[in-house]
Amino acid sequence: MSAYGELFRDAYAMLHGGRADEYADASERRAGEGTEAYLARTRNEALGMMRKRLLAAEPRQGLAETHGLLAGLLSNAMAADEALAEQVKAYQCGQFHESVAHSDRLQALVVESQRLDRDLILALRGLPAELRSEVGIRTAEEE
Repeated sequence: MSAYGELFRDAYAMLHGGRADEYADASERRAGEGTEAYLARTRNEALGMMRKRLLAAEPRQGLAETHGLLAGLLSNAMAADEALAEQVKAYQCGQFHESVAHSDRLQALVVESQRLDRDLILALRGLPAELRSEVGIRTAEEE
């Protein structure tokens, strides 16, 4: 697998359950920062760094569609985390109408992420075996 393939797999894994060392480079917990805030901040930092790395990489010809879909999924994950945090904050402050608005935004992001994920899976399945191998993906028939 190429360096791009490893990056692609790392980004894909981050979105689909992650790896044990996913937050190995996470910054230290700030003074007075609660556990929930620390976890949200470091996840956002990790997603942001991964998105930047992915966008800076040049995919091999034939992988532009999957590259764009994966970058979109990373962006949506960051936006969904933000919407969830805002929804919880509004609810805790008794701002129920605002909480519902954030919840609606979150639902739309989740639906869009589901669509992007399905599109990514279909695009990966449609790749020639050589390109699937490039990013470390095998179909059930290839196993």
